[in-house]
Amino acid sequence: MFKIKLQIPICSFFVLLIFCLFKPGAVLGQVDPANKINKLLYDINHSKNDSLKISKLAELALFYNNYIYDRKVADSLSEIAVKIAERSFRNDLLLLAYNSYIESDNFGNNFTRQKALDYATKASQICLKYKNPRMEWRTYHNLAKAYLEIYNYRKTMEFSNKSMLIAEKIHDTALISLSYLDIAKSLEGENQKNHALTNFLIAADLADKIETRELQIECYKELSHFFYLNKLYERALFYKNKQRSHIVPGDSTALMWVMHDKQLIYRYFNINLFTVDDIQAVIDFAIRTKNNKLKDYSFAFLRTFLIDTDHIGDLHHLYNVHYPAELEKLFFTDPALFFKLKAFFKVFEEQDDSAYYFFRKAEKLIFDNSNKILVSTFYNRFGQFLKRTGRKKEAINKFILSLHYANNNSYFGKKEYMLIASMQLDSLYKEMGDYKKAYYFSKLNKELADSINILATKEEVVTLSLKYDARQKEVAYEQASELEKQKSENTIRQRRAERNMMGGGVVFLLLLSYFIYQNYKNQKKSNRLLDAEKKKSDDLLLNILPLETAEELKHTGEAKAKKFSEVTVMFTDFKDFTQASEKMGAEELVKMIHFYFSEFDKIITKHNIEKIKIIGDSYMCAGGLPVSNTTHAFDVVTAALELQAFMNAQKEERIRRNEHYFELRIGIHTGPVVAGIVGLKKFAYDIWGDTVNTASRMENTGETDKVNISGSTYERVKDSFTCSYRGKVKAKHKGEIDMYFVTPSDLTNGRI
Repeated sequence: MFKIKLQIPICSFFVLLIFCLFKPGAVLGQVDPANKINKLLYDINHSKNDSLKISKLAELALFYNNYIYDRKVADSLSEIAVKIAERSFRNDLLLLAYNSYIESDNFGNNFTRQKALDYATKASQICLKYKNPRMEWRTYHNLAKAYLEIYNYRKTMEFSNKSMLIAEKIHDTALISLSYLDIAKSLEGENQKNHALTNFLIAADLADKIETRELQIECYKELSHFFYLNKLYERALFYKNKQRSHIVPGDSTALMWVMHDKQLIYRYFNINLFTVDDIQAVIDFAIRTKNNKLKDYSFAFLRTFLIDTDHIGDLHHLYNVHYPAELEKLFFTDPALFFKLKAFFKVFEEQDDSAYYFFRKAEKLIFDNSNKILVSTFYNRFGQFLKRTGRKKEAINKFILSLHYANNNSYFGKKEYMLIASMQLDSLYKEMGDYKKAYYFSKLNKELADSINILATKEEVVTLSLKYDARQKEVAYEQASELEKQKSENTIRQRRAERNMMGGGVVFLLLLSYFIYQNYKNQKKSNRLLDAEKKKSDDLLLNILPLETAEELKHTGEAKAKKFSEVTVMFTDFKDFTQASEKMGAEELVKMIHFYFSEFDKIITKHNIEKIKIIGDSYMCAGGLPVSNTTHAFDVVTAALELQAFMNAQKEERIRRNEHYFELRIGIHTGPVVAGIVGLKKFAYDIWGDTVNTASRMENTGETDKVNISGSTYERVKDSFTCSYRGKVKAKHKGEIDMYFVTPSDLTNGRI
């Protein structure tokens, strides 16, 4: 791992540890939690070095916070590290333990947030006795973080500026960039959005200049989050895609977090891109890899979406059909949420007495929640249920509580929640003939509505201003970089000319003639280069998009989505990819996947099939588009058999050489899809529709070394291939589907 000594500053440790905090899975990748914990516990128990022991405890605490999602255990582990340092009476160990407590993300509740601030303050007092600028920077950075967690933005700015002065003094660009991020977050908290954006962009610009991948990922993530909060969803998606492009392909956990975040953006930016299936895919991944934090965040997002859109039936199906075990776990981990969900389900099942029972059970526990808006929403739901079942007086009490909790919250959108409760109270009092109280709430409704409209107008003005400033600032940074480059080139040319002129008039004339001639040659060369670059850009476009789509985009500036009545979609997936990848180095894994997928590209191209995309270790392609044809089913099945033949040959060869190998599952389905271009930047040709989902399920329910096809594909290839009927096989979310295995020997015998 690492050792911390005040005499030997290790900047890379600071930066790496800080990156670990910002995004769960950002450096963890896909891990086996039990192995990770056992390995760290072994290192802790067998270490005789207190510095190493504290560092390992910090790493384990961070893992419990950001993966296992058990904040109590994480806090206990960090406390053990602090006790070790305090018993030693060594200031270097105290600095390490205090800073590690904050860097282990111990901010689960008000108590631990205050404790983190106390430790950060103690660390700053110790730092005053030493002349170690990097440790000072680390401590001030953590103080800024601790104050940010308790919403003290003035103090956050104070210590962010202190860390900035140190970073600039030691000329460390990475630390300067991180200090700009701290300042930006402080300004964002103070609602100084334009100034915050400036600092976010400066941080990203510095990260790009030094090309530090982890730092770039963090800056793009923060920019995406900033634009998301300010409802500039197109820019949020732009930076989220930039973040994704810098994540290493093997880091499945980080990629899944990006997928989760993109669905959050899609919900408001383009609901057509939002899919419950994608969120469930993230949930399935999180459950499979035991990543509790990712699972809980994804469940919370999907649960909120279904409740907000009043899809209680889908919520009922989600927990009682797809994930019943998760509902049972909630009884122990979050009983208030468990009883609230049970109440919703009983309302959906029209069992009012049971629903009332569970609402009351949830009410007894809901007070423990520090999120007052969540409590307000609960009472609003409870009140609506009571109103519908005729318990009007009790409903009034719940709506008053809903209004109270919304009003006692610092959330900027609290007035909307207050208005919802107030409108219900106005309606109920009118029904009960209490017009005096009805008038009071009617008046309050008007005041709240006017206030919301004023705030919405101000927010819209700020958002429009921010949108304009964002683009202006981005353009300014691009131009500044270009001007700096041109200035450097002009300076070089000027100095060269001055040296040449010193040779005398004759030499000058000769050189001038030479330069004129060279300029003529360079112009011709530039023209050739421009032609070559144009060809490169055309080739690149064709590498991303089908020919017909690329031509349409070049000539019209857009490519419209098209509906295809019938295509054949194929999904492939490597068996036990996760387990195999954990045994291989990152470089070896990427090289191996590149080899396999490059061969896949060659095979499908030969059979007139369009590659759609790669999703982790899954390869997706389709026949019959972008130009419709009648042979798509035959083409795809033929290519699939050839893929399996290639994989089997590789398996034999790699076993002989005692090397890692993969086995392949293939699923194929035929049906209608919609195809088109996704996004504005780094766009990609993609397809949508139930056909895609069914093809994916065909792969999930297939077997290695086999080609699994649906009944619809079978009907189109049964005269060309020998197929064995598997019967009706249950597929996730699809019910039972007729499935067939294609006989491999038909690779050479198939006929149209």
